[in-house]
Amino acid sequence: MASREGAPWVPIPERLDRRLRLGPFPSGQDALKFVAAAAVGAVVSLSVAVWAGVPIVAVGAIIALWRPDGEGLDERLAALVRWWARRFGAGGQMSDPQPSPSGPGTTLRLPDGRRAAVLRTAGVPLAFLPPAELAHQFECYRELLRSIEGGCVILSTSVPIHGGSVAPASHPLPLAERSACDGYDELVTLLCRRRSVRRVLIVLAQELPDAEGVLRLEGAVELLRERLADLGIRSERLRDRHLSDAARRLGWSRRAGER
Repeated sequence: MASREGAPWVPIPERLDRRLRLGPFPSGQDALKFVAAAAVGAVVSLSVAVWAGVPIVAVGAIIALWRPDGEGLDERLAALVRWWARRFGAGGQMSDPQPSPSGPGTTLRLPDGRRAAVLRTAGVPLAFLPPAELAHQFECYRELLRSIEGGCVILSTSVPIHGGSVAPASHPLPLAERSACDGYDELVTLLCRRRSVRRVLIVLAQELPDAEGVLRLEGAVELLRERLADLGIRSERLRDRHLSDAARRLGWSRRAGER
């Protein structure tokens, strides 16, 4: 701490993770981008016309030198493409916009004839738990696996967060507050582009005949939900259209009219 007149003050050191500049370029990687664009522009100038390569070199200079808010234009474009791919890619949405043609029910019949039920849960953050609590979570998870008879299928994926699920409900606002609300909605949308939510599907199956098999399957589902609650995980039993959506993501087709 430096001593000076007045209140004490502490000088803040420079960031350790800051990028090293290379001449006018923010980093060596940006310099390579400009060199690559200049090389492409030179080839185009020699092949087509002298002026044809100038726009390519200009675009390369803008990408390499201009970094609004510390992020290059190419990085922003790549992040936008990844977000669109996650949002509209195969299996990227939490549920299909159109309902499935299958009938209502809580179980599905697998291609090999077994009955199955599906639970949807989320993940649990473990990285920052103290050792004693982490050991307790491990013991609870081991007991959960031991309580499952006949095995299970676990599918863990991540999907982009839909901004509408975290934004406040819309209601009439005065004109003075409307612009602030629009700005907040835009902020939520931008934050959700960079974040994903964990989605875990747990499938339990039963091989016994219909009546007895369904009863044992229901008991296994309730026991699994209790074990998940011990881990601090909320679970949801999938039904109807959501069950059909899960079966399609798992590569199974659900027959219509099942219980």
